[in-house]
Amino acid sequence: MSSKRESQQDYFCIMVKRNYEDVWRVVGKYDTREEAEQALQEKRAYTGVFNYDNADLQVISRAEGKKRFGANWEYHPIGEKPAVSHSVSKAKKSTRAAKTKVASEE
Repeated sequence: MSSKRESQQDYFCIMVKRNYEDVWRVVGKYDTREEAEQALQEKRAYTGVFNYDNADLQVISRAEGKKRFGANWEYHPIGEKPAVSHSVSKAKKSTRAAKTKVASEE
């Protein structure tokens, strides 16, 4: 039953790594692998300001992304900040509190 749930939540992303960058960027999200593959071919054919000449392009599923980049990996559009988990915000608060304490002691 859980595999059915997982397959319903799966999506496919196009990732690009340009020859002058060290990072992979997710540049599109699609419901099926076929849609993603078709979009990938269109991107390969595109030339312009943001061309994909001399770039590595690949399609990955959500599950593949989680295996490759960590269990918490999810797609989010470029420029949109991912949701902050509670554990991260607690860590930031404790860091601020520690800095304030150190500053007040000096």
